[in-house]
Amino acid sequence: MTEPEGKASVVHLLGECGDIVGEAPYSLEKLIDSYDEIKDASVKIALLTSTIKLFFKRPPEVQKMLGRLLAKATEDVSSQDLHDRALMYYRLLSTAGDPKIVEQVVSKSPVIGGHGVNFAEEEDKEHRDALLEEFNTLSTLYGITSENFISEEYQVKLVRMPKEHPLDVGAAPLVDPGVNGVAEHLQQTSINDVAPESAPAAPAAPALSGEVDLLGFGLGDGPMVAPTPAAASSDISLDASFKISGEDYQAKWEAVADSHALSVMMSLRLQPESTDLVESALSTLNILTMASGELPTELKFFLYGRERRENGMIFLIQAVIFKSPDLSLSITIKTSGGDQARSGELSQKVVDMMKTALQELM
Repeated sequence: MTEPEGKASVVHLLGECGDIVGEAPYSLEKLIDSYDEIKDASVKIALLTSTIKLFFKRPPEVQKMLGRLLAKATEDVSSQDLHDRALMYYRLLSTAGDPKIVEQVVSKSPVIGGHGVNFAEEEDKEHRDALLEEFNTLSTLYGITSENFISEEYQVKLVRMPKEHPLDVGAAPLVDPGVNGVAEHLQQTSINDVAPESAPAAPAAPALSGEVDLLGFGLGDGPMVAPTPAAASSDISLDASFKISGEDYQAKWEAVADSHALSVMMSLRLQPESTDLVESALSTLNILTMASGELPTELKFFLYGRERRENGMIFLIQAVIFKSPDLSLSITIKTSGGDQARSGELSQKVVDMMKTALQELM
């Protein structure tokens, strides 16, 4: 027999039926002695699995050759699966107090080539598709969906976006290799389609008529000094009619280095009841929402805005409200276009605007 699949099948049968096949241990021992000549990883995995199973059926005959096999397999780097299995078996045998526990674990091991085999009529397409929806989670390890092992209050409810949404799953995902992983957060949150109505422009700040005490020394009743024109020119208002697509948002975010982003963390006094309350407050200052969502431990917002002037600077904002007990707000801002020499100054102005809009939470 020359085919690796055939060899692996025969080796598997020797492990499963070794208690009734008298020559099973000696047949496996020949393969163990010629281990270095075996090239196919599936045959090696089948040999390891069958030998460990046969050990619990005929321990006196298998003990020594199992030790030799584990020594070779744990040093074999040709297959990561084989190497890890051998280490797992070795640690189980050397640390488990009750051999029956090890036997129960081994008896559940996958079969030929390390892969379970189902007949076509045993395939459950709906179950498989449900597991794929939760890919890269414990569901794929347990073979069941999360609703079967996570309490309802801790489950994350995902809401499908309408096809016309600018961040539809058919569009290119937002990918940010750095600050807070925009794409990862968007995939984890419950995305709500947001298309705010045009909001009125933010009211201009009233002109200061008193003396400006920047350092907080308390200048008392001294003479009143008008603020300098430079201070007034630093005010900023945002364009209520500005819109941006998901693709543009992604491209502009990726184009800005993380080192050029402004990140601010601040404490909150109150936790908002929903994302709508935050979005509504920010929209009054024309800070608009691309997407938002709620997780068990945090509220996430992907926001944007643009200066109200020709070729104004675009602000791309990621905000995260961490729920109690670590009640706080994290803001990350990247900018595009406009006068980049003032990017830091204007980004701080946007942060101040957000503080003003959310002052009831501060």
